[in-house]
Amino acid sequence: MIHKVLPAVFAATLLVAGTAAVQAATAASPLVALQLRGHWVCTQSGSSSGTYDQDWTAVFGGTWLRASDSTKGQVTAEHTVTFNKADSTWVVLDDFLPGSYDVLHGTESGITHIVFHEVYPKLGLTVVYNRLTPAKYTVDATGNVAGKKVLAHSVCVKQ
Repeated sequence: MIHKVLPAVFAATLLVAGTAAVQAATAASPLVALQLRGHWVCTQSGSSSGTYDQDWTAVFGGTWLRASDSTKGQVTAEHTVTFNKADSTWVVLDDFLPGSYDVLHGTESGITHIVFHEVYPKLGLTVVYNRLTPAKYTVDATGNVAGKKVLAHSVCVKQ
């Protein structure tokens, strides 16, 4: 399913910070403003369709966010997201059930619209995240994966 390649791009509120320095650095990040922490249900249409769950948690002292995608209780992918303040770049690391992975970068510092381009392994994948409301976002993926054209649209709603 295409949700395996969606970086789900995007992030949450601060869960835990070990020190005041980590809290201050994390709170200043757009990562916190995304408010994605928690459970979401996503409905996908396009190249493949269906429903999947996405659970967002903070990792590494809140400097990264991790989304675990699952279908019928089976984890199908994990997406780890951060924002590098030094160069205003979003970084997404995607890991998929069969053992494949990719890396995406986005250069917008805003939180309502982020365009990601795959930088590894250079499949030509583009993923666009749009925040519609605090409890709803969309992810659109286009490009080629494993020689197949990808065109997917997911609508995710916070539960």
